[in-house]
Amino acid sequence: MADRVFRPAALGNPRFRLLLPGQVAAVAGEQMFAVAITVSVLQVGGDAVALGLVLAARGVTLVVFLPVGGVWADRLPRQRVLMAAYGLQALLAAALAVTGTFPIWAAAGAVLLSGLAEAFVRPAFNALLQGVLGDHERVSGRSLVSVAIRTGVMAGPAAGAGVITLSGTGAAYGITAMTFAVAVLTLWRAGEPRREPARRASFVQDVRAGVAEARRLPWVRAILIFSAVNLMFVIAPTQVLLPVVTTAAFGSPAVYGLALTCYGAGGLAGGLVTMAWRPRAPGAVALTAIALYAAAPLSLVLAPSPAVIFLAFAIAGAGVETYAIHWEVALQREIPEHLIGRISSFAWLCGFGLMPFGQALTGPLAALAGPAAVLASAAAVILLVPPALLLVRGMPRFRDPP
Repeated sequence: MADRVFRPAALGNPRFRLLLPGQVAAVAGEQMFAVAITVSVLQVGGDAVALGLVLAARGVTLVVFLPVGGVWADRLPRQRVLMAAYGLQALLAAALAVTGTFPIWAAAGAVLLSGLAEAFVRPAFNALLQGVLGDHERVSGRSLVSVAIRTGVMAGPAAGAGVITLSGTGAAYGITAMTFAVAVLTLWRAGEPRREPARRASFVQDVRAGVAEARRLPWVRAILIFSAVNLMFVIAPTQVLLPVVTTAAFGSPAVYGLALTCYGAGGLAGGLVTMAWRPRAPGAVALTAIALYAAAPLSLVLAPSPAVIFLAFAIAGAGVETYAIHWEVALQREIPEHLIGRISSFAWLCGFGLMPFGQALTGPLAALAGPAAVLASAAAVILLVPPALLLVRGMPRFRDPP
């Protein structure tokens, strides 16, 4: 048992060992880019409305282009898709580093292009992992990717803010370009196992084939629908109302920032625990774990003390990460290789791409019913829906019964 804990099977895979640091670099680059764009918009006089519109461009682009990215991830070598996407982001950051100050419309254009690249990265990376990892390496590999992503998410903003403070946004864009260049280099060195790309049909037919595969497996279809509901009515409202409630209750945004840090730390812990645990019913474990997210909105309704909120968000982060790892491993195990890019794009669209719409919906709902009612409803949804999903065929084990 100890051998499995301290020497994950995926680390014995040389291709995966190269992909892992590249993923840390890419995620850190994405976070640094977001920080630099935010500061650039504010430096040229942009207000909260302008900044919100600029950052929303990423979400809109993801919604539009994620299905496109999924189709091309199945049509082309995934390594080349990723190298092209990260290369575009490197060139974009380098161009902004040279430009210096630029108008708000240019910042929006840069975010659109970055979102376009990201729409190809998400399905292509998941599809590449399916080909690189063997069956016995999938759980530890996806857990290590989770740790890598959390590391990049925590390191990127801190590094970006530090560089901007010391040397300005131009230096931050320059370093961002270098991080994406590192990701391209690691992909080039890692290579990709040989495979037969999916036979090309029309774009519409390719999308329909992906939809048909999702409909073929009842548990996949149910989780995709649940992901959209969870995002719109649970996660987005909690994230939007977190700074509102904590600032009103405690008079400082510090609680908000520390709660997000605890959420990330909980996710990191969830990834490490999942790496060492092989449950017989991963679907049941995943749905139990995601129900733990109820701690986050409930802590904001009660808001007895910052310490309770910090603990609740750490528990929520661990639950979400445990759920996500088992779900993505199940997709890599059960979905055919020539369809995994499209199914991954649907999963990303339902699980993350709709975030701007959920965030936009939260304000009117909170104004109509009050923040406490919205948060209590979010907790009720995430406590009641996952147990009901266990009744879907194949859900407890994330695979169809024989």
